[in-house]
Amino acid sequence: MLSVAINNLIQDLKPRQKEILAGRFGLDDGEKKTLANLGEQYDITRERVRQIEEEALKIARQRLNQEKAIGEISGVIINYLRGLGGLRKDDLFVQEIKSLLKDRNLHHWHLRFLSETSSLPLYYPADSDFHNFWYLDEKTILLANRFISRLEKLISDKKEDLIFYKKFNDYFAKAAKIYNLPEPIGLNYLLISQRFGTNPFGDWGLNDWEEINPKTVREKAYLVLKKQDGPLHFRSIADTINEANFEGRPAHPQTVHNELIKDPRFILVGRGTYGLKERGFIPGTAREITSQILKKEGPLSPKKIIELISKQRLLKENTVIINLHDKKYFKKLTDGRYAVIK
Repeated sequence: MLSVAINNLIQDLKPRQKEILAGRFGLDDGEKKTLANLGEQYDITRERVRQIEEEALKIARQRLNQEKAIGEISGVIINYLRGLGGLRKDDLFVQEIKSLLKDRNLHHWHLRFLSETSSLPLYYPADSDFHNFWYLDEKTILLANRFISRLEKLISDKKEDLIFYKKFNDYFAKAAKIYNLPEPIGLNYLLISQRFGTNPFGDWGLNDWEEINPKTVREKAYLVLKKQDGPLHFRSIADTINEANFEGRPAHPQTVHNELIKDPRFILVGRGTYGLKERGFIPGTAREITSQILKKEGPLSPKKIIELISKQRLLKENTVIINLHDKKYFKKLTDGRYAVIK
């Protein structure tokens, strides 16, 4: 096991060398200690801690070259990484190597120690473009970055296609084909990108899209309604937000309702029930909706009016009929149809 092999490698160093090296790489407990922490512990300067660390690492590197077991383990790790296209996101890689080596004590810092004392694998710390990841060479990073950038360009103005028509795979396949990448490797490259992400419904897209990374209750409510075929009651919207396990605090029904009221994208279509304006729902009272329909369609029978109103509002038929009997706004024609009074 790698964790045991590393512990054996530093076992007979001088006590202070061993303790400082273990502390700097978190080999004992998985918690990396700073130069300042160790300096205070041993009442020495940070510079002296750094010197002792370098001396210990030099010895460890020399010994590692003679350790057949560690060399074999390194070969297994490198081959595994090569099979993934040459890189892997840190959290996934650590768990997979732990399982592959059947080493339950293995943690991130064991691999960091291996990387520091041997040539491979290499570690890339997170920045604005990438999450932490492990890799084999710089060419792999360049290839991954080109693929990610090309896919980003392809989808930058295709939000509707990706989120609501499930076409992400089409654009993904197009970008992967350009670089001759098998789908698993292309997906593996995508996982290291800070620019891409998934929402709780499993949709891929850019992290700066509110549909992928909704932060406010209003944004979450909008995504929930966009994913539905029809309107929802505000309590159902709150329940769906909570069941989907969005990041952040649980959504309270009244908070959701308050956000829906304030945003013109949401149209009240029944008691506490909302639909999206972009789905064709018209703002206004039942009477105003009836007027708009009659102005657009011309005189209609009560049955047809009720049919069209039902696509806009959750109303009882009697409510529609009562509105039509308001002679200030509507008139009944001799053939039984109703028209709006101009």
